[in-house]
Amino acid sequence: MPQIGPVILGLLLLIPLVGLIPCSAQTTASQKGWLVIHGGGNITNEVRERFMALAGGPNARIVIIPTAMPDAEIPGRGSGVAKALGIRNYTELNTRDRDRANSDGFVDPLRHASGVWIDGGRQWRLVEAYGGTAVEREIKALLARGGVVFGSSAGASIQASFLVRGSPGTPSNPDGDNTIMMAPGYETGFGLLPNSAIDQHVDARSREADLDSVISAHPELLGIGIDQSAAIIVHGDSFFVVGGQVGIHDGKKHIGGASYYLLSSGQAYDLKTRLVVVQDKLPLTLTVTTASRTLQASGIGSTTVGKGTLESRETSESERIDYKCDVSLYSIGNNVYPARPDGSHQIKIRAREVDTDKLSEHTCTY
Repeated sequence: MPQIGPVILGLLLLIPLVGLIPCSAQTTASQKGWLVIHGGGNITNEVRERFMALAGGPNARIVIIPTAMPDAEIPGRGSGVAKALGIRNYTELNTRDRDRANSDGFVDPLRHASGVWIDGGRQWRLVEAYGGTAVEREIKALLARGGVVFGSSAGASIQASFLVRGSPGTPSNPDGDNTIMMAPGYETGFGLLPNSAIDQHVDARSREADLDSVISAHPELLGIGIDQSAAIIVHGDSFFVVGGQVGIHDGKKHIGGASYYLLSSGQAYDLKTRLVVVQDKLPLTLTVTTASRTLQASGIGSTTVGKGTLESRETSESERIDYKCDVSLYSIGNNVYPARPDGSHQIKIRAREVDTDKLSEHTCTY
């Protein structure tokens, strides 16, 4: 049998690696679990309903973690979140004691939960209380069995592997300085989304370029800057955007020399290749201006009725319509749904139901 020369063999070994990111630097989440990473501020119905659907519905067991908040703001927080989510089966976990955070009794509710809700505040408090403890390990175990973790503001940033804005409190500044992007000793998050750095409140606090210094110092990281009230839903090798815009900082120069580019509601991103997922364009768009959802009689999925604007991509001609669609639609967050004609006064739109990341076609009449 002829032998392959060392140079040719070396080239053959390199071929599968062309264009791929080294495994050690890939940004992929749990293959079973879900992350709902929220940019802070108002939590929209879409974000709440997606979290609850992924957790298993109103009877799901949820753990609420308000530890990022100042002590004075924590009493009653768990019950307030539970009321907003419409749940009864919840446990509030909060401690500043790492020994307690490592105790079996304290983490036991996490072992029986399908969802975790991490409130906003200051992320350094989460690091000091739970970083590297049984709490962090049980949150990861929940993801491994298919659960969902929600985090807003500080609860968003802590889900990354690299923690931004982690500067701790001092006697003169008890909340800490959250303008410092890299704080030695407080740069390790829970790592639910590996090889990432996550910023929040981006548009509201003019933080558009703040991740640049982090990515420059740590080029293996993917920087994700989430606008206030927007969120990303992460599952396996991808995420999609809901409720606003998200900035991607990948260490490259983009249009106009910018250090980042924006994704809008509905767009998806491939974490493995670090590229936007390109979808075939449909000839129409439906922009929803009002939306009222009811559970379908089968108990699976929702029907949405409301008002919207149907527009042609080619001619920009538009028509205001009253619609009825067999999927959950939302009016907040600049949601524009791709659509195509499907008969008289009927269209097919492309959307994701609340319990999945898969796009599919749904019927709307108007």
